[in-house]
Amino acid sequence: MSKEGSVAPKERINIKYIPATGDVQAEIELPFKTLVVGDFKGHSEDTPLEERSVVQIDKNNFESVIRESELNLSTTVKNKLIDDENAELPIELSFKSLADFSPDNVATQVPELNKLIELREALVALKGPLGNIPAFRDRLQSIMNSEESREKLLAELNLVNVEKKIIISSLSRRCLSVIKI
Repeated sequence: MSKEGSVAPKERINIKYIPATGDVQAEIELPFKTLVVGDFKGHSEDTPLEERSVVQIDKNNFESVIRESELNLSTTVKNKLIDDENAELPIELSFKSLADFSPDNVATQVPELNKLIELREALVALKGPLGNIPAFRDRLQSIMNSEESREKLLAELNLVNVEKKIIISSLSRRCLSVIKI
């Protein structure tokens, strides 16, 4: 790799240059710089490639570069939320910080997944003090067993327009298992 006295740490690439300047053998260490060229924003750019400016990215300005780049992704994925194998789910994701790439933040940007996350949070709340009251558990069991009561509950939770099949089966299974824990 490099000899002692190198300016750069050993983990990095060290390039040394020995100029041919007569009898003097001076060893000069050159900095390693990389230029990456490409379209990384996820959308077409109006500015021609020749007229674009170089964007310096380092650990101090990484978040602001992401925010200013207006990164977004529009795509379709297989819809695993319903039983139809050919169903596709269109998604629109936007990224304004590095934290937006986390699975939780990506899921909250997809409305169908966000409703399921809200449902999960509501069910987890049931594990608290209400889950230990037998009368509450019995009442909830009776609501889940009655189709009419389930429909009324979904209407009150504003979940009527979501795929009812997903919500009902998910609510029935998870709610009862969460409360029994």
